[in-house]
Amino acid sequence: MVMQTSCNELPSMSSMSAQRSSGIVWLRRGVQTGFLLLFLYLFLQTVYHPINIVGGRATFFFDLDPLVMMTAWLAVHAVVPAMMLSLVTLAVTAVFGRWFCGWVCPFGALHNLLTGLRSGKLKTKLDSGGYSRWQRSKYYVLAFFLGGALVGLNLVGWLDPFSFFYRSLATVVFPMANLAAQKFFGWIYQVNPGIGAVRVTAVTEPVYEVLRRYFLAVRQPHYFWSLFIGLLFGAMLALNFLRARFFCRYICPLGALLGITGKNPTLRLVTDPSACNDCRLCVVDCQGGANPQGKAPWKPAECFYCWNCHSSCPSEAIAFRFEVPGRKAP
Repeated sequence: MVMQTSCNELPSMSSMSAQRSSGIVWLRRGVQTGFLLLFLYLFLQTVYHPINIVGGRATFFFDLDPLVMMTAWLAVHAVVPAMMLSLVTLAVTAVFGRWFCGWVCPFGALHNLLTGLRSGKLKTKLDSGGYSRWQRSKYYVLAFFLGGALVGLNLVGWLDPFSFFYRSLATVVFPMANLAAQKFFGWIYQVNPGIGAVRVTAVTEPVYEVLRRYFLAVRQPHYFWSLFIGLLFGAMLALNFLRARFFCRYICPLGALLGITGKNPTLRLVTDPSACNDCRLCVVDCQGGANPQGKAPWKPAECFYCWNCHSSCPSEAIAFRFEVPGRKAP
């Protein structure tokens, strides 16, 4: 007889995750971090400073985005050849599932980081961790943008994750960081603090010169609607403390497109019923609300393939295996 573990007897989720994070979870975190840093690096290549070279691979992530390609084709019946790279994203998603959201998307990596900072009782996370019918809303968002593009109104840039993230960086985050750096180094230069003949500016001025040459904008950027975009960006990030990866679950139109494409992948989650004690720790750690616990049907269209469920399962009842979609186990 399998005993069911009480939620109140379980340790905090933060300590459990820290103790049980597997090698593949750390690999995924490293890959996510690498793609996030690459996105930030390519973003800085578009900033107008003395040595910038706009273009080249600065559009790399947009070329990987099948939603950008699809809406462009529907709106103007033409696409940039580089956008054909997004077909690779669709092809791999059809075979391996919605891995792109969990391993590649830089905006998803940011949401993943903030979701990991959530605190609260385990029971609360259990109640909010499972699949919700409201997760269908992102498919309606996708339909709206595709319908708009079909009649020549391409508005997908408002909520496409790469466009939304880039716009927020360009109009809010970078201008604020640029202004703060200018003010800080300007104040240090004016005050010129130090002890005796040793001046702080001997260190700060070379640092400022490097920042000015490679990172800071030549002129302080200002944008209309920056306050609105900043509030929207802040709200999207804050919602992670309400639900894990809220934007990815409920809003993201690219996630919806990849969910449809990867609805029947060959890489599938399987649960061993004899080993599962129904502790539901996998539900707490599932950031997509994909029902990994086996008591309800697993939803591959919502799974980010983050492997958190596999890592957090104390009885090792969860695994990912290659199987033929639709084939029933003997």
